[in-house]
Amino acid sequence: MANSELGFNARQLLALTVMPNAMRTEKIKNINQTLGFFSITIGWTLANFFYSVYLGWTYGKATDSGVVLFWSGLFIYIAWAIFIIYPLNKLDHTRQLFKRHIFPFATALYAGFVYSVLVGGLFRDIDLVIMFMPLALLIGLLFGFTYSTLITSDRIVSLLNDKPEFKILSILSPVFILTIFLWILPTVFPRLVYRYMPDEIQDKIFVKTIIKYKVGDSFEKLRSEVPGHFDKWGNNFYYSGPLIEYHLETANDTIKKLDIKLPK
Repeated sequence: MANSELGFNARQLLALTVMPNAMRTEKIKNINQTLGFFSITIGWTLANFFYSVYLGWTYGKATDSGVVLFWSGLFIYIAWAIFIIYPLNKLDHTRQLFKRHIFPFATALYAGFVYSVLVGGLFRDIDLVIMFMPLALLIGLLFGFTYSTLITSDRIVSLLNDKPEFKILSILSPVFILTIFLWILPTVFPRLVYRYMPDEIQDKIFVKTIIKYKVGDSFEKLRSEVPGHFDKWGNNFYYSGPLIEYHLETANDTIKKLDIKLPK
């Protein structure tokens, strides 16, 4: 009788342990694509942010960062559709693979493989594959860390299951992030973010800045407002582009000549 009671209690305890895990696994399965899409967006965003900072500090300006932002985003979401949706649906999220100290490294390696297949297969250029491999590995690492962190949050898992309308925030996350990065930050903090912006944004900030200056103003003040723009120039500056044409001459930290032509 005692053994029978012990066996029954053990089965009860096992059921109480397994049922919450099964319920949680089902909840994660309901939202894994939502969390996955948001995580890949975060990985893409942070990796491009670090890349822009690296270019800005190393070369003075984040030249061509806009091109990298666009193409990396395009390949990221193609990779998401082809290589990520299916595994996230099929893999058991209770496995050790999804632990925070394991999953980011697994996804980094997977990102490197997917990047090599997509970019290498399309362009067939090993130098191009090697050039941006660190960016691909970083995106994979950040994706894995973000995803493995989100799925361990009972609050987030419960919220998205109880209020599925919040899933729309994940779908719109690229729009929110690009709006902040490409519009709000350059508008509110133009001097602070100038050197890290894509070329097109830098040009717009530069035009808005230089038209405020006139002959006799401090050149160093102008230089400080567009950090990196005049670093490799002397005292005579001439530029012609789609947004502005100007001729600037300086001496003793003073603007001696400033001719500006804006397109009509």
